[in-house]
Amino acid sequence: VLLGPLRANATGLPEILAVVQVCLEGGLAKASVLNSLQRGRSADGDLIPWTVSQQYQDSAFAGLNGARVVRLAVHPALQSMGYGSRVLSQLADYYQGEFTSLRETDTPTAPSASSSSSSSSSSSSASLLSERPMPRKGLPPLLSPLADRPAEPLHYLGVSYGLTTSLLRFWLRGGYRTAD
Repeated sequence: VLLGPLRANATGLPEILAVVQVCLEGGLAKASVLNSLQRGRSADGDLIPWTVSQQYQDSAFAGLNGARVVRLAVHPALQSMGYGSRVLSQLADYYQGEFTSLRETDTPTAPSASSSSSSSSSSSSASLLSERPMPRKGLPPLLSPLADRPAEPLHYLGVSYGLTTSLLRFWLRGGYRTAD
């Protein structure tokens, strides 16, 4: 998630500029791949490893570990301003171990375990119309900085999408290449 500037006194989430959804794929056993290729079938998931293994008859590729960009969304008011490209650039940096923390301190802040579990005032007679939603305490963070989460080691970073001229141009500009 690419967020807007964090305000020191903000009580809510910062504005979401762009979001990328990534699926980890690969690491498949060679025997499983060979068995599936002989039957002309592939298991669900692992789209890139199965596709490359089938199209190129390369059972070794499915054993590699990779990540596939499933979705990339940019706020409608901010499209065509470079935010999608920036998210992809940061994603590649993250998986290559080049992601740098922009924090002023290097110590991660973890949520306190001593927080009370809930402060909502829900009673059995309350209805949805009269209930007052209140923030709950003690929940894990919705978002955590990438600096707090080490990247999985990958052999490739890929994408699969419906081909249009504008999408092809976008992905080529981002350094992605088509499988020929």
